[in-house]
Order: sequence, then C-alpha cells, then structure tokens
Amino acid sequence: MDENRKKKLLLKYKYRKPEMGIIYFKCISTGDIFIGISKDTKADINSSSFKLGCNLHSNHKLQKMWNDNGMDDFEIGVLEVLPYDEKDKDKDDYTKELESLYERKLRSLPNARRIK
Repeated sequence: MDENRKKKLLLKYKYRKPEMGIIYFKCISTGDIFIGISKDTKADINSSSFKLGCNLHSNHKLQKMWNDNGMDDFEIGVLEVLPYDEKDKDKDDYTKELESLYERKLRSLPNARRIK
C-alpha cells in the first residue's frame, strides 16, 4: 500500500463517527436483558461476545446465563442509537447524553440489568 493511501485511511478512521447508543444482550428463554452504554456499538458488541465466548466476561450473571443456555439463546443488538448533533460537529464527548439515555432505558425496562 502506498504511503498516501495509508495516511488517508488512517485519517478517515481517526475522524470517523462510530454509532453510539445502548447495546443489549437478551436471554430469550428467561427474558432477562442486559444493557450497556456504548460509544462504538459494533466494537462493544464484538468485545462482549468474545469475552462471553471465552468465559471472561465481568458480569457473572450474564456469563452464567451464556454458559448455561448458549449463544443461540441470546438476542444481541442495539437498543437505541444516539444521534449525533450536526450543530456540534467537533463535539467528541457524548457521555452525559449516553448516560441519560441509559438511565431512561433502565427505568423503562423492568427486567433490565447493567452489562458491566
């Protein structure tokens, strides 16, 4: 790969706006749902799935359900996406908005637990 192309790809990656929001892991047989804040939904879903598959997840209840029921008994996805505010194109920190969205989701889903 030539040096110019490599630099362009690195800049593109550095300034990308990954999808942010609330991710979830739902055990179909029990109805339990585990939700978490994510600044990069795809990366965080992959990371949690990998940890669960390796029996290394920090949430012991979620890990036990995963071990007992298997991956096929889980629905995994994005519960809600946090839209970027186009007026604040340079804004990097959406932590407060994500936390607010997260707390609303926890209150609205009585069987929801925190992933972490």
